[in-house]
Amino acid sequence: MTHEAPASQNGVSNDFQSFCQSALGKMLYFSRRRLLLLLPLACCLLAGLFYLHLLSVPALTPRHQVAQAYTTHLQLDLQALRQNFPKLRDEVIRQHSGPHRNQLDQMMLSYLPVFNTSAWVLHSPRGRRFTIAEVQAVAKSTVQPGFLVPNVAHFVLPFGDTQLQFHHMVSILSCLHVMKPHRMMLWYAPGRLPTGQWWDRVRKNLTEAEWDEKIIMAQRPVPTSVYSVPVRGREHQSDVMRLEAVLVFGGVYLDIDVLVLKPLDPLRKFAFTIGRETSDGLCNGIFLSAPNWTFLAMWHTAYQVFNDDAWNEHSVRLPHSMQRAFPDLCHVEEDSLNRPNWTPDEVAWIYGIGQQHRWDWRKKNYAVHLFGTFDDENMSSIRSRNSMYGEMCRNILFGSG
Repeated sequence: MTHEAPASQNGVSNDFQSFCQSALGKMLYFSRRRLLLLLPLACCLLAGLFYLHLLSVPALTPRHQVAQAYTTHLQLDLQALRQNFPKLRDEVIRQHSGPHRNQLDQMMLSYLPVFNTSAWVLHSPRGRRFTIAEVQAVAKSTVQPGFLVPNVAHFVLPFGDTQLQFHHMVSILSCLHVMKPHRMMLWYAPGRLPTGQWWDRVRKNLTEAEWDEKIIMAQRPVPTSVYSVPVRGREHQSDVMRLEAVLVFGGVYLDIDVLVLKPLDPLRKFAFTIGRETSDGLCNGIFLSAPNWTFLAMWHTAYQVFNDDAWNEHSVRLPHSMQRAFPDLCHVEEDSLNRPNWTPDEVAWIYGIGQQHRWDWRKKNYAVHLFGTFDDENMSSIRSRNSMYGEMCRNILFGSG
């Protein structure tokens, strides 16, 4: 006796349901097989993408992690620093004159600048404190459209005798009256605030409001080492301080024997500017830089192999070598910042009696680096000084040569 297979409740036969279930099972089976085959390929693809990402991010050794901890106030171009580091190291080794030259590649390890800002104390002349971030924000606000360098000036004051000399006063006043910075940062060692009649004269050239608003006193320890390398010479210690100050805040660094003669705005349109001193040297007595600029950061990292016994290796010869290797990162002024230079013939153009016709500073110079020992000048004697130095000082102090 035969029986008809009962129809399912929805009107579809059990045979058709079995067929569908079998077909679906096969599809799922083959889909699972495809998935199992594709899964390793997908994992390899993801691993490859992750590896490419790692290549694009600078690897951090423990030393680099320390560098990041110390440079929290910087926003560096890490990719550029890492890519440029091998070439930078080759340039540093090539021109290094100190001992252990064959070991320099083992000594110069970090492509990040390493320094500690925790002991920096920034304050107004009346004692109002500022954080580093606050001053950075003010400096950034001074960068108008079309410009790259903040309108901020930096001086490192003498570590020894705190009494300013006459030419120090003229240097600071030339910056205030000619460059007209929005802020002037005066870097000094703990307990070494400037004093004396010429400091008082600087103070009297500003109103009470300008004095407290425009001037930022920046106290920091004098560096006795950089990257664990001893730094003993005062000039070399000042070299380190200026690099770190401008790297963090950007602006214009001026030695305290530099006279500003024309506004520096045309140079503030370049990310980094420095003046030629000689055919094989660029002088760090005057330079302008955007904050965090790669050339300045590389210059600082080169101090990992600093030689304190070499007078101008890192301050003059190294930036010249770096500029040849990285010309797109550094604009050079050939004559307008460090000519006349320190050579005896050209120093005579500055101080020699009746020699002022030898160099037309009014047409050629944004600034002049004085490069000399100074007579005991004062506001009276400078009026009759028959030299280029006398002309420049009178132009700054009295508005006439």
